Amino acid sequence: MKSCIALIVPIVLVFNSLRAQEDIYHPIFFVFSTRPVPTWDFSGSIGGALTLLPKPLTEYPTPAPAFELRARLGLPLNIMAYGRAGSNIATTIVQSGLSWSYVIENFSVGVGWSAAYMYGNLTFVDGFNTSQHRWLTYPMLTGTAQFDKVIFTARIEAELMTSITKRIETQTVQSEANVYNGSSITLAVEQPFWKNTHVLLGATVSLTTNPYQSWFLYDTFRDRLLTTEFFMGFVL
Repeated sequence: MKSCIALIVPIVLVFNSLRAQEDIYHPIFFVFSTRPVPTWDFSGSIGGALTLLPKPLTEYPTPAPAFELRARLGLPLNIMAYGRAGSNIATTIVQSGLSWSYVIENFSVGVGWSAAYMYGNLTFVDGFNTSQHRWLTYPMLTGTAQFDKVIFTARIEAELMTSITKRIETQTVQSEANVYNGSSITLAVEQPFWKNTHVLLGATVSLTTNPYQSWFLYDTFRDRLLTTEFFMGFVL
């Protein structure tokens, strides 16, 4: 009898330990949050974005949809690599960077920096035989709050335009470098969606003089313009 009890007790303890590990919400379900994750832990999402092009560049807010991929990779010392790629054929952007965060229980704060390359091409549209190359950098402050299986993230970014070259046919009509373009704030939430599917929902409000999404419009105002972008993704 005692031998049976001695055999059963360890089995029960192991079973309860495994159940406890299953109850832990693994960070693999997060792709936008910069909350530290285990080293080499990778996650990605696939989805889309909808940008409302600013007035007065357009007569009214005009939507510009795009396909979008996001990814992040855990690194040692609370460092994380993150990036995204988006395109709607006319405008393509690729961005990647690093962030570091400090955890305080269910909250974290951090800093980051990323670089982006934007390529715009409308040479296939009659009357818009134009293209643009643009390099950008984004210093960032970020904060997250985790409540059970839901994470809220806020990011504040400055946009620095390292270089820009705009061409009409073969003629260069604009070339600038090292320009402070503006800043933005992003609010996002990541949470379970359906069964084992998780979803990312967010919005970015930018106040910039030259939004990359409207590169093909002729901006002669040099004023700070309000641009709103909504994005959504399903975590892979």
